[in-house]
Amino acid sequence: MLSKVVRLGVRVMVAAALLWMIATIPLPALDWQLVVAVRVPIAIFVFIVYVGKVLYDTFFYERQP
Repeated sequence: MLSKVVRLGVRVMVAAALLWMIATIPLPALDWQLVVAVRVPIAIFVFIVYVGKVLYDTFFYERQP
């Protein structure tokens, strides 16, 4: 069980790094309000979907040692 928790923690950190990368990479655009209006929902969606997949894979998929 401890290995599952460690694996989950690593994957959640990868998801957080991905969220940070999406949120901080500068995008070339003239209208910054549009960039923020599009970037934030996409970043949050990607984060939630990835963490959901990680939780499902960690707890419901048995790996052979």
